[in-house]
Amino acid sequence: MVKLVFLCRRRPDLSHAEYVERLLGGHVPLALRHHPTLGRYVVNVVDANPPGAPELDSIGELCFDALDDFRTRLYDSPEGEAIIQRDVAGFMGGAEAYVTTEHVQKAPADASRPGGVKLVCPLRRRADLSHEAFVAHWLERHVPLAKAHHPGLVRYVTNVVDARLSPGGEAWDGFAELVFASEADARERMWDSPEGERVVRDDIARFIGHTMPYRVSEWVQRP
Repeated sequence: MVKLVFLCRRRPDLSHAEYVERLLGGHVPLALRHHPTLGRYVVNVVDANPPGAPELDSIGELCFDALDDFRTRLYDSPEGEAIIQRDVAGFMGGAEAYVTTEHVQKAPADASRPGGVKLVCPLRRRADLSHEAFVAHWLERHVPLAKAHHPGLVRYVTNVVDARLSPGGEAWDGFAELVFASEADARERMWDSPEGERVVRDDIARFIGHTMPYRVSEWVQRP
């Protein structure tokens, strides 16, 4: 499976609310109808942009069996492609796309129950690290620490960037997804202790050069 992550922005003549209405009410049904090779499909509506971060309106997660399913078999027909492109032009101002490998580090026993608070965090490695060294540290050293010291975490997914499909956009190395069951858990059970917080933050400084948490509402369109 390959997972594509899209960082999306609205057209400047639309409000965020108008963008969301067109995305969920108009675009999603068309995408499900005209993308025959599309597997799991999740739309994350951005509820809060981090201070000073690039403003996003949604973060899409689209899964395919293989990258060629996206590159050469995305549409059901030329007519379907024209419908999708016309629709996208009506509400999308821009998007950057990344090919990732998904690693589900923690998941609830009942996967049908969505979390109450979801954060999507783009990650860029420290300047003195290679992408490979960043990935090795993230998956082998940091993930166990995060799982040990975030007691309120119910779902934790690490998406390693394999390629950037857009010529522009930030050179992100990965996207972390952190889901908490409730506001209270995100606030009061983020850390197991002050010492646990220090351990995790110290480790973050060892391999992450820049990150920022986007708070989102998750809309699973196809599980």
